[in-house]
Amino acid sequence: MFVAAFLSSLAHYEIAVPIRLGPDGVPQDATQLQQQRRQKRGAEDKLPDTLFYQLSTSNNNFLLNLTVQGGLLSRQFRVEYWKRGRLAWSHPYVPHCHYTGHLQDRPQSSTVALSNCNGLQGVIVAGGEEYLIEPLRNNSHTHGGESPEERPHVVYKRSSLRHQYKGQSCGVMDEKPMKAAWWWQRTLKTPPHHAGRGQLPLKRSVSRERYVETLVVADKMMVGYHGRRDIEQYILAVVNIVAKLFQDSSLGNAVNIVVTRLILLMEDQPTLEINHHAGKSLDSFCKWQKSIQHRSSYGNAIPDNGIAHHDTAVLITRSGGTPC
Repeated sequence: MFVAAFLSSLAHYEIAVPIRLGPDGVPQDATQLQQQRRQKRGAEDKLPDTLFYQLSTSNNNFLLNLTVQGGLLSRQFRVEYWKRGRLAWSHPYVPHCHYTGHLQDRPQSSTVALSNCNGLQGVIVAGGEEYLIEPLRNNSHTHGGESPEERPHVVYKRSSLRHQYKGQSCGVMDEKPMKAAWWWQRTLKTPPHHAGRGQLPLKRSVSRERYVETLVVADKMMVGYHGRRDIEQYILAVVNIVAKLFQDSSLGNAVNIVVTRLILLMEDQPTLEINHHAGKSLDSFCKWQKSIQHRSSYGNAIPDNGIAHHDTAVLITRSGGTPC
């Protein structure tokens, strides 16, 4: 039912099964992969820092060269589950499964951001098109010796989505011109170790590496839709895509998105109102995220040492199905 509804929302799509390749471009058979998984089982069970895949459809043959996205999460990053007005529990995030890279034959003109926590999920940007990849939902559970990445995936262009965002403001007014910069331009900062005493300020024309510490919040509708089993990996797979796109050289600065907290709301929050009116929801969320800026896992104030600090906050919600 879910798969049929999803596929019906696409004007065109193709089904493909990813093939894991070795560094030499030779496919790794199931026996090799199974031996590798057995050798790592019981240890950290983390994937290699570099991965290679072949993803073939009737129109494309993508050869993916991927490197682990090591700086996506801060060292103190934790996933927090909140009930009404309070943290219920939290845990560190273990999976080592978010990658970025390029197409092997187009290293300078392509961008790839994929997560393989439970199958391949992400985006390929090449030739003026954006190709989205995700596992078929009814194939997310593996059987026997198969890994999730060895099962069927759907590949489609972003332009194939039948219901695309049309650009309505939905209650959100433009800010004053001086404040109209993108959120990442307003919050960029140089990492502390780059700003030494007595250091002369760099000219504005010189590009500097910037870091944006980010809080990501998913509302209870989002958590309920994906379920606790998949929501963490889904959200971070999306953030991995965003982080890669923000590193594009066309932005003029090297921008690194670093997630410091992921808050998953299981219940409504007393001071947070999320509904179909984007303006009111945004205003409420801005106030709410500010109120938890310096609250640790148990509600205690903590120093500004990066544990709970964020420069910007992002709300991911499934609300918005009704008119403004």
